[in-house]
Amino acid sequence: MPDDDSRDLEPPARAAESPTNEHTTDGRRAWIELTGFQRDCLEAVARRERDGYAGYPSGIAWTLEHWYPTVSRARLEPNLRALVGRGLVIPRDERGSSVPAYRLTDTGREMLCRQADRLAVFRDLRAEGDDAVEEGAVREEQVDGATGTRDES
Repeated sequence: MPDDDSRDLEPPARAAESPTNEHTTDGRRAWIELTGFQRDCLEAVARRERDGYAGYPSGIAWTLEHWYPTVSRARLEPNLRALVGRGLVIPRDERGSSVPAYRLTDTGREMLCRQADRLAVFRDLRAEGDDAVEEGAVREEQVDGATGTRDES
């Protein structure tokens, strides 16, 4: 019988709180640390601002329901608080309302713009057609061949 008994090992440590933006100076890293739902919330806040609407949770939920069948407050509010904690959106208290309206911060807007620029590359490739994709594949093979990093079986 093997001596390898893992029952006495400690479980992996859990983070006491979400990582802050301080150690995520790279925009890409900060983007991938968000959950998919948080990214969609960030985009929904931006869409509401662009269309001239206040970022109330009910309006954000309505925007998100274009992608999700239902969005409950129990799911939405903790994710909006997480975005506030990361400095991507801020709650703005409206006069006479107990519900805050959320809006993008400059950091949140910059993050969305960087992601949009990354995705625009694919749109440009699609617009150029299949020839551009084939040219890119040929160039990649040439680079790999020149550096000798390509494994050929």
